Amino acid sequence: MQSSVVPSLEATTIPDFEGLEQLSSPIGQDNESVGTDGVRVGIDPTAAVAVVQLSRPAKRNALTQVMIDQLVTVLGQLDRSEVVRAVVLMGTRKGAFSAGVDISELTKLTTGEAHERRFLSDLNGAFEQFSKPIIAAVEGLALGGGFEVALSCDIIYATEEATFGLPEVSIGTIPGAGGTQRLVRALGKYKAMELILSRQLISGQELAQRGLVSRAFKSDEDVVLEAKKLADRIAAYSRPVVSMAKQAVLAAENNHLDAGMAAEKQLYYMTFSLDDFKAGTSAFLTKQQPEFKHH
Repeated sequence: MQSSVVPSLEATTIPDFEGLEQLSSPIGQDNESVGTDGVRVGIDPTAAVAVVQLSRPAKRNALTQVMIDQLVTVLGQLDRSEVVRAVVLMGTRKGAFSAGVDISELTKLTTGEAHERRFLSDLNGAFEQFSKPIIAAVEGLALGGGFEVALSCDIIYATEEATFGLPEVSIGTIPGAGGTQRLVRALGKYKAMELILSRQLISGQELAQRGLVSRAFKSDEDVVLEAKKLADRIAAYSRPVVSMAKQAVLAAENNHLDAGMAAEKQLYYMTFSLDDFKAGTSAFLTKQQPEFKHH
């Protein structure tokens, strides 16, 4: 695994997102990271939302090992952060989300080296272990590993004309970051088989019709801003309750019905011990707005 320098969450400048001027870093600083390749992070401390940007626009945000390392580290930091309760993951504004893993690096890997490095396993693990909701805001291309990153998120917002696909068979390999498994769960075996084996591309509009993309937006709408608004709403609720709700939903994906029901019931009962449960139910009974303390 290559080492990489990941900027401090507190010291990272938020990219200049059109329509998101209200975002500000906890500590103001120069915009030194603009124009550099990598993963950039901005935090809106008032809303408790982080915006993570894949930033290698000249290469359509193709993922290098350095970028993968950075993303893994950033997700770990954000999951531990007391400031952040929801995350938006985006690519280039009005550009690509990600065209996939950088092919020039991929061609240097042998089977033995991939096993030794457990290539992409850390990326899968970072998403699977992340306890807070992540919303992918997809514009432009989300191909190969880029599509798999979006599939690893909890919610996908996309433009109608965004282009998704797993075209790995056309370069002599297969999806390797969860694409085959997650696409079958999302679309069913037959449609997933068709998309993967024929390297078929599919639009954000069609994926929204099929239920994989939660919402598809027209070209004059701002998908990143809409994802940020959704993250703001989610972050306003109790952090442990949102985390438990996420766990319960994921239990349905990974278990048969009886096991999923048991997991849901256990998590449901656990909420009764939370201060936020008492705050929420008391506020409801007195027709007040709840003030969640996130414990």
